[in-house]
Amino acid sequence: MSKESAQRRTLRERVEAIFKFIDQQYKPFPKSRLKEIGLNPSVAGNWLELIVYIQSQPKIRLVQSENNTLIEKTEGKYQTMMQKRIIDETLPFDQRLQSAMDYLKTLVARERVELARKE
Repeated sequence: MSKESAQRRTLRERVEAIFKFIDQQYKPFPKSRLKEIGLNPSVAGNWLELIVYIQSQPKIRLVQSENNTLIEKTEGKYQTMMQKRIIDETLPFDQRLQSAMDYLKTLVARERVELARKE
């Protein structure tokens, strides 16, 4: 095994390094700075596009059973849309606030349905 492949990071290690680096920054920075954690601008761009895409998708939860891993959506499309509206700086603040309130109401409703299902 070559030295390069021995130092190769897993996908999880790469994404953890990206988020750790981002967390350490106090203001916007060019993606070229991701060279500091070993990502060239092209690769960094691909990772950032993937991260942004994943962040815009409904949240999921992995439930491990004895023989399977089940994938469960914890948000619906409406909740995902409300999240996007909440952070959309092109919308007036009052519309964003209303979207946040609507989002919270849907979370409460979903929790109530889940609790009723478990009883």
